[in-house]
Amino acid sequence: MDIVTRIVILGILGAILCLLIRKGSPELALVLAIVVSLLVLAFAVQVAGTIVDFVEALAQAVGLSSAVLTPVIRIVGIGIITRLGADVCKDAGQSAIASAIELAGTIAAMYIVMPLMRTVFEMIGGLL
Repeated sequence: MDIVTRIVILGILGAILCLLIRKGSPELALVLAIVVSLLVLAFAVQVAGTIVDFVEALAQAVGLSSAVLTPVIRIVGIGIITRLGADVCKDAGQSAIASAIELAGTIAAMYIVMPLMRTVFEMIGGLL
């Protein structure tokens, strides 16, 4: 929980600083927001590494193939990064770019999941 406390404090301090700086220099406030977002993401990656290790060990214990697990982990990562990028663009007032990032993230997730879907459809076809 210590890392969550650090993340929250960093986020709140970053938000307050952005509000204070935004009046005088909106560009600098945006850069600060991006830097704080990347720092928060770096802290979160530390926690995510532990989660991924646990899920991989659990999958190995029950005999789940990494071909099934890897796309799921990648899609979660794509969702997180896409959301963060889109939110930064929305904060900058660029909703069209944010929408394009969200669309690109969706397409990337679909591309990653295609082999898994193909395997599921082959399994279903084999059962029929």
